[in-house]
Amino acid sequence: MRAAVVRNSLANFGGAALPALVTLFTLPVIVTQLGEAEYGVLALIVAIVGYFAIIDVNVTAGSVKYLAEFHAKAEKTKIAQVVSLGLLIYLLIGMVGGVGIVLAAPWLVSQVFQIPPALQDVSTLALRIGGVGFLFGQLQLYLQSIPQSLGRYDISAGYEASFGVLVPLLTVGVALLGGGLVSVVVVRLLASIVNVVLLGRRNRRLLPEYRWAFPAREIVDQVLSFSGFAYLKNIAAVTYVQADKLIIGALADMQALTLYAVPFTLVSRVFNMTYRLGAVMFPASSALAAKDEMERLRRLYLVAVRYTVFLNGVIAVMLIVLAYMLLRLWMGEIFAERSSAILALLAGAAFLDSLTNLPTLINDGLGHPRLTGLFAVVRAAIGAASAYLLVGVLGILGAAISQLMVSAVLGILFLIFVHGRTVPVPLMTYLGQGIAPALVCALVPALVGWWLAGLLGSGLMGTVVVAAFLLGSMGLLGYRFVLRQEDKVVLINRFLARRAV
Repeated sequence: MRAAVVRNSLANFGGAALPALVTLFTLPVIVTQLGEAEYGVLALIVAIVGYFAIIDVNVTAGSVKYLAEFHAKAEKTKIAQVVSLGLLIYLLIGMVGGVGIVLAAPWLVSQVFQIPPALQDVSTLALRIGGVGFLFGQLQLYLQSIPQSLGRYDISAGYEASFGVLVPLLTVGVALLGGGLVSVVVVRLLASIVNVVLLGRRNRRLLPEYRWAFPAREIVDQVLSFSGFAYLKNIAAVTYVQADKLIIGALADMQALTLYAVPFTLVSRVFNMTYRLGAVMFPASSALAAKDEMERLRRLYLVAVRYTVFLNGVIAVMLIVLAYMLLRLWMGEIFAERSSAILALLAGAAFLDSLTNLPTLINDGLGHPRLTGLFAVVRAAIGAASAYLLVGVLGILGAAISQLMVSAVLGILFLIFVHGRTVPVPLMTYLGQGIAPALVCALVPALVGWWLAGLLGSGLMGTVVVAAFLLGSMGLLGYRFVLRQEDKVVLINRFLARRAV
């Protein structure tokens, strides 16, 4: 099981890594070609379409759980019923959301958000095209979850990597050829349609015995009951990703939104890669629980926590300490002066949020989505309210501060509550074996790195020296204090075997 989890984790990570790198590499070109105002509108359209996903009742969560469970038990009839139910629901969600976006587009553009009059007509058309894309995006979301449910993250990751690279490259191509906002949105729509078609064909080969099966009442109740509480968690996820950008778009302007959206994209893309490493714990925990292998699950959980917290800590330290340097090299000095504080605050918030990822996945995999759902509702409400208040006073800085505060307070409360209750590991064991070694190995170099950054300045050479120090020191400390002895032995043996060859 552990080897399968590691393979799926790496495959899932790969599905996000290459698209993230391509997106970050192409983002300066897209912003330059479209301009800050028009890119701000594009970011707003993505946020609006993304926020309509709040009507997604998160049937993927229930589907992944029960497909993994029924697959482990080889119950093919129930597998067919779960898949049929998911396809039907996501088709309905996509149609309702798409029509809603198309109808609401003129009102949103002219009455709700601070879009310049010269861009309102083209923004309305682009948003309506985005509404059509919402339908295919929902179908793509569900189709991609099917191979994940069956332990085939290599398949879902392959499609995600391919289209995750293709879309930003096509966007750059369109922008360089003089295409504007509408052309960019059309290209993204076409890519989503092709992705849905190819995923559907691949899933047919993955489940050759699948035939449409009307879902039994028992299956509907199981999937929707689980998903109903998991949906509350989806509200928090959508709110975290989109609400602050919508608030900025309504209270500030498109240039301010661009200054916030660019560092947000960097942080979310990078931390999403590490989340993908642990995401396989959801179906894995469901399968282990179905086989009553709880001790195995506990060991696997603590190892996963230890490594993912350290990795996220390394990323957070790099982004916080090097915030100004990275933005200066990536987007230019003026952009860095206006957005480096935003990047540092968002990186801190993302790290705190990442501490709740694995506990949430285990909690839900063991069939307790009610708890994460309730925390999600509280987080969504407090997060939206604090963002609205602080953006009104501090602008985009207020949105970033809001993210950090909400992540810290609710994240800590969540960790205290679930451990020893729905997550079968005591809190002190979680802190001692998982959190403490990783945090110490990341925080100590961070303090020295911060001093070095101030001493060496923000030039290319200074950035390289500080980055090399941070990575080297955290890597050595991580090898000494985070990496388990048995994993060290495996690494050493593999290294020696390669040297021998």
